Amino acid sequence: KVGYYANRKRQNFAEPRKSMAGLGFFEASDLVDRANFPDTALRVPFYDENEDARQPILMDTTDETYVPDAVKGFIIDFHKAFQMKDQTLIFQLYENTFNELSEKHYMQSHWPQVEIIAPLVDMDPLFLVLYKEMYYRHLYSISGGQLVTLEDRVESFQNYFNLFAYILKTAVDKVNLHLPNQWIWDIVDEFIWQYNDYARYKSKLARMRYAGIKDEEIERNAEFVRNQRDIWSPVYVIQTLNGLVAKSEIVKFLEKEKRTGALEVLEVSSPTHFVRMLGYYSMIGLLRVHTLLGDYYTALRSIDSIDFVSRVQLFSKVVACQMTLYYYTGFVYMMVRRYADAIRFFVQLLTYINRIKNIHTRSYQYDDIVKKSEQVYYLLAMTLSLCPQKHGIDEVVLASLRERLADKIARLAQGDVEAFSEMFKYAAPKFIFMSVVFPTEQGPHAAMPGGALEALELQRGVFLREVRQQLVLPTIRSYLSLYSTISVGKLATFMETDRGTVPEKVFRMYLLRLKHKTRQQVWTGGRPSEGDRVSVSDIAFYIDKDMVYVQNHAAATVSSRHQRSHAQYFIDQIRYLKPCLEALCARQRY
Repeated sequence: KVGYYANRKRQNFAEPRKSMAGLGFFEASDLVDRANFPDTALRVPFYDENEDARQPILMDTTDETYVPDAVKGFIIDFHKAFQMKDQTLIFQLYENTFNELSEKHYMQSHWPQVEIIAPLVDMDPLFLVLYKEMYYRHLYSISGGQLVTLEDRVESFQNYFNLFAYILKTAVDKVNLHLPNQWIWDIVDEFIWQYNDYARYKSKLARMRYAGIKDEEIERNAEFVRNQRDIWSPVYVIQTLNGLVAKSEIVKFLEKEKRTGALEVLEVSSPTHFVRMLGYYSMIGLLRVHTLLGDYYTALRSIDSIDFVSRVQLFSKVVACQMTLYYYTGFVYMMVRRYADAIRFFVQLLTYINRIKNIHTRSYQYDDIVKKSEQVYYLLAMTLSLCPQKHGIDEVVLASLRERLADKIARLAQGDVEAFSEMFKYAAPKFIFMSVVFPTEQGPHAAMPGGALEALELQRGVFLREVRQQLVLPTIRSYLSLYSTISVGKLATFMETDRGTVPEKVFRMYLLRLKHKTRQQVWTGGRPSEGDRVSVSDIAFYIDKDMVYVQNHAAATVSSRHQRSHAQYFIDQIRYLKPCLEALCARQRY
């Protein structure tokens, strides 16, 4: 770093800031009343490590020599476009120029602080809040987030708090924000990402205290984080996203669209468009937050209003939004054992990525698209191993899957639990706990705090427990595909383990388990959290006393079932009427 930033000192957090100390828990009713939306001051406090932290030394941060002329011109043009509500120019400056200047001037350092560029934009507080959001988003992206301090995390939280409070306390038609859809999505996406980062940072400090690491700065930061529980609180994050959804009335809008089939088109320059899209993206943000916390059923209910069947979709306006929606929806379906639905969403997402990734080869989003694609391939391989599907899957996706993960697919087919574990760890989102408990004492007698790693292990343990329950099912399924009728005892003799042949009583339990696992709730349209319970296996069977009767549908398609052979028709009728015949014979005996 150069200039003033080379001498920038970290703030001493031994004494909490007055602006943060009295926040308290944010209730929906008083969230707006507690909001502070101040004008940004030109002079900011600077703390010298050798001085008392409560005696700030004010430094002049308006040194314009640090800001290159190209950056000055960008800030001025950006502010003019913001005031003129020019959506096209705003998008061009935000999506292209900002990233180009970042690569040229700020690859390893942050952008000028808001106090430096404030005179260039006439001290416009609303624009400065938006600039500060971009400033911290860039700071998090460089050097893997290594330059981010606790002070940065707290100030970024305060900035989001001010921005969302302004939106929530202002009438919809008075919200003076006119941003492109990409920027609106990035605000919600980064808000959740920084919350996740702070939760992981908090867990790291708790583990350091548990390990008894002696460091003054770590201890000071840990004490501050432990006392200031409202900063990046999950309660605040969830309530804020719910508040934005309610403010936008997006649920009513989407439900009306489902009933009437007509899409209401709003001018992108209208305040209603901004608030509505912010509420829409907040719904998808709730899906993500609840998934990270492990609350999968609430996560699905968060997107119940989204219609995946409609041709015109709001989520398709932003690439990252569609990828996030399909990735988290598919992952949630996988965790709640709705594998057929998970496969459907994974295949659709991979088909979409294969179609658009060549267009974004020069985009800053390309690396994220490639990584997300690899994660989805891993998840698809695991779900197909647990729930084989031979129809309704794109052949291009299947061929690409076999080419990329041939070795891992072979390990999954052999029931290698370690392969499932490794692939889950790579492809799963970064789970977090709802809260982190700091140990009150250090050393071996302290209680181990829960953290990000423990949250991942918890969710991985839940998934692997389901995997272990299904280890024997592929073998049984393969044997059933070879027969149309076979006795339970004979089928049990095929199942050999290290302890010998499986007893017939135990094998009956395996058959019932196969029946249970292959009967799943499947989404048939409507709300994503709902669906009909159907059999998703290509093999249907039932047990009558000591015999197993098998109907193999592997070679049949849905359309060909109406053209079955006469022999198959009579066989089905005989099986259907067999209980009636047995009942009549029993009556004749008496």
